[in-house]
Amino acid sequence: MSDRLARRAIRTLRITAAACFAIALATQTASAQEARITKTDTQIDALDPGIRLFVREKMQDGNTQFTNENVVLFLHGATAPSTCDFDLGYKDYSWADWLVKRGYVVWMGDYRNYGYSTREKAMDEPAAKNQPVTRSYLALRDIEAMVNHIKRTRGVQKVTLIGWSWGAMMAGYYASLHSENVHKVVLYAPLYNFNDHTNLGPGSGLQNKRKPYEFNFALGAYRFASEAANTGRWNGEIPLENKDEYRDAAVPAAFWSECMATDPSSNTRNPPSLRAPNGVLEDSFYQATGRPLWSASNIYAPTLLIAGAYDTWSYPEDREGLMRDLVHAPAKRSVLIPDATHFVLFEKNRIQFFEEVLKFLKQ
Repeated sequence: MSDRLARRAIRTLRITAAACFAIALATQTASAQEARITKTDTQIDALDPGIRLFVREKMQDGNTQFTNENVVLFLHGATAPSTCDFDLGYKDYSWADWLVKRGYVVWMGDYRNYGYSTREKAMDEPAAKNQPVTRSYLALRDIEAMVNHIKRTRGVQKVTLIGWSWGAMMAGYYASLHSENVHKVVLYAPLYNFNDHTNLGPGSGLQNKRKPYEFNFALGAYRFASEAANTGRWNGEIPLENKDEYRDAAVPAAFWSECMATDPSSNTRNPPSLRAPNGVLEDSFYQATGRPLWSASNIYAPTLLIAGAYDTWSYPEDREGLMRDLVHAPAKRSVLIPDATHFVLFEKNRIQFFEEVLKFLKQ
């Protein structure tokens, strides 16, 4: 064969291979878009008497494959419950659905005093009457109940944990104690050990000004969270005057509307607001003032750290501390999403964020 013919044959093979790849990718994308999804909502018993926990499972219709590699549990953050965080019904903003369409069986759950789980008596009394509820050690027990339920229901030995914000802290906390139950860990916007945290540590509203190392217990059992406050916080992280350059203008209201629907008392106040337990604030204050609740050195599962470049809950120092302490993780990686905030899962760069997590899950 002449050199010219050989080069032409190679070029033809390359074009054919590229075309096959494009067709396969298009087929995969179409398949993901067309997948029918089933949803199952359940109330399960917590480890503590009198507490019932809400859990939701989503998967492709007809799926019968449950493995350590394809079962995921989402853990929500400090203010909003799991469903509006990870299964937002607005357009295609459900991260749960996005993962289900790519072959995963996705679970999410609400800790006690959040969302559709049991609200204890203190949540119906004036906040000042009680100390912060849903401390992290209790949320940890709720995660244990959720993981046990998933393992028992789906016959798997391990699950992948994906935690956002306080949920990232809880995912790390749980994995540091129960790595035998954890396939992989994704810590999205993790707080860890940055002791000069402006929002949660010294000088913040969480500090007792007369006793600087003590939490401000005057904050009480819970707080009221409004759409204006949540969106204001989000706006404060976007470094542009036009916030719509980062997100769909309708997303903040759609997100908060779904969150408030989980609290039957939300519309009894003006403006409407969500009750959010303050146990997370107490524990985050300790975490941000040199008193960590757990150590990443006790995690024995592959771990991904991921955050938006303008996040003000998780600082680079938090993630650097985690990377330093993850000495027993078989694999560890830290990823920063540019032009993104704490709420990147609802922003225009969310697909890049989702893809980075998916890449880690498939490794």
